[in-house]
Amino acid sequence: MKNYKIQLLVIMLIAIVACSKDDGTAPEPIAEPGPIVNPEPDPDPDPDPANQPPDNFGLISVENEMDNVDVVPSFNWETATDPDGDTIVYDLILDVQNPPTTLYQNDLTENDFEVTERLSMLETYYWKVIAKDNKGASVETEVFSFTTRDLRVPETATEENPGFAERRRAVTTVFNDKLWVIGGADKDFNLLSDVWNSDNGTNWSVVNPVADFAGRWDHSLVVFNDKLWILGGFDGDNYLNDVWNSEDGINWNQITTANIFSERGRHTSVIYNDKIWVIGGYDGQTLGDVWYSEDGITWTQATEGAAFEKRSMHTSVVFDNKMWLIAGSNGQRKSDVWYSENGADWTEATLGAAFSSRIRLSSFVFDNKMWIVGGANPGAQNDIWHSQNGINWTKVISDFSFSERFDHTTTVFQNKIWLIAGYDGEYLKDIWAFD
Repeated sequence: MKNYKIQLLVIMLIAIVACSKDDGTAPEPIAEPGPIVNPEPDPDPDPDPANQPPDNFGLISVENEMDNVDVVPSFNWETATDPDGDTIVYDLILDVQNPPTTLYQNDLTENDFEVTERLSMLETYYWKVIAKDNKGASVETEVFSFTTRDLRVPETATEENPGFAERRRAVTTVFNDKLWVIGGADKDFNLLSDVWNSDNGTNWSVVNPVADFAGRWDHSLVVFNDKLWILGGFDGDNYLNDVWNSEDGINWNQITTANIFSERGRHTSVIYNDKIWVIGGYDGQTLGDVWYSEDGITWTQATEGAAFEKRSMHTSVVFDNKMWLIAGSNGQRKSDVWYSENGADWTEATLGAAFSSRIRLSSFVFDNKMWIVGGANPGAQNDIWHSQNGINWTKVISDFSFSERFDHTTTVFQNKIWLIAGYDGEYLKDIWAFD
């Protein structure tokens, strides 16, 4: 029994040793401790969505392809909303080309805008609106177009009885925010030296009933160096070359001149390149010379004989950085148009404009165009024409209420064309305003 127990113990020891030899797994070495590293942060499982642009919106008015739109229109569009609740502002894009690119008004906070500066008449415009949020995202509308209206001529005169006498061959200008009418001849052929003004074209005040200069017609009037200037004319006996100026229309100063142009009437005067210019005229014979002065005192002859030939009873304007001469007579009525950039060299724009040959017409610049009104050929006219280049002239299509006339005056004041007095077989004093 004792031997048996010893044999069993030996067998168990042999089994334990055998199992130890069959296990080939080495014990894990003890790792040296490494540096402590902060773990990477977990990605945000729900990031903020990207900024979204405002929602689409539409234009309301001016309606698409609308005609006869006023030149100071009001624009209106739908209110844009932003899905993120961001603040929205609007840019108004307005142009005469399609697609429009000109920024007309930016950062508007309301969904409407009223134009205050006139647009051009009979022009097709294209417009759209861009809505922008305060994070740089934007959306824009489709493009609408519209065409503006023509010139409006009222059925009745603005003023039938302005206070001054009927007259022809007066002169008119705008000075110190007022309309001015000076001189001319009344129906009894009295040559006048009275001075009148108005701040609205309706209510007129006599500034000086008899100014210091002789009564006259066929003179010219300009505004230069903050003064009114009167040049030349005819006093009933003689053609004149005197020069007068005034700061207030009450007190007039005769200028002592040097190397002055010869006596004349039926000429024109303009302000161009900071100089007073005298163009053509009549002294018993038709004249073709051109003169200028930088101060109204010392005068220089630009040319003795301009390319447009001798000329009187014409009209002149400054437009597109040039002086323009339109129509008149050199013994025959003309419908030609000429321009110059220096007073010496004159270029023919056209020898025969679309309007009929005429004298004693008036002209002005308005709506980015040159305009002429009325005149005689040989009878009185009441047509209105305009041009953007002096070559192509367009007749205003309208049923005019004012009578055919010549020897009238026109000027631009408070965004309107003003036609004053003249002669239609009778001496006139009515005042008309067109826009």
